[in-house]
Amino acid sequence: MIQLVPMTPDEYERFAAESVDLYAADHVRAGTWTPADAPARARAELAGLLPNGVETPDHVLRVVRDGATGERVGEVWFAFQHTEGPPQLFLFWIGINEKHRRRGLATAVFAELEKDARERGATRVALHVFGENAGAQSLYAKLGFKPTNIIMAKPV
Repeated sequence: MIQLVPMTPDEYERFAAESVDLYAADHVRAGTWTPADAPARARAELAGLLPNGVETPDHVLRVVRDGATGERVGEVWFAFQHTEGPPQLFLFWIGINEKHRRRGLATAVFAELEKDARERGATRVALHVFGENAGAQSLYAKLGFKPTNIIMAKPV
C-alpha cells in the first residue's frame, strides 16, 4: 500500500519549509506562540532538532509514497530515543497530503513504524498532538495510543 523512502536533501528543503509553516500555525492556534514570533520559533526548533537535516544522527526522515503509483503522498519523521530503559520511537511528524487522506495511508505508515520499532528493540511509539487537532487525536486513539500527560490552559 505504501513505501517509506529515504528523504533526499532536496525533499528535506521542501519538507522543512512546509512543516515549519504548519507547525507555527499549530502553535498560534494553540495559543502558545504569537503570530509574529511563531515562524522564527518553528524554524529554530527544527534547526535544533535536525541540525544536519536528513543526516542528523538517530533521526529518520522518509517520504511516504503510494505503493502502486510511486506518487509522493506525505512525509514522516521519527527518532529512536534512548533514555532510561528500552528505547522508544518518537514520532515528530506525520503528514499525509490532503488529497490522499481518509484512505488508510496514515494507518499503514503507523504499521510500518511499529514494525521498525520492534525490530530495533523499542517497546513503545510516542508522539505529541496539539489539543485542537481532534482528527489526529481520533486516529491515534483508534490506533491504540493513550494520553500520557495533558497540559491544559485557559485564557484570563
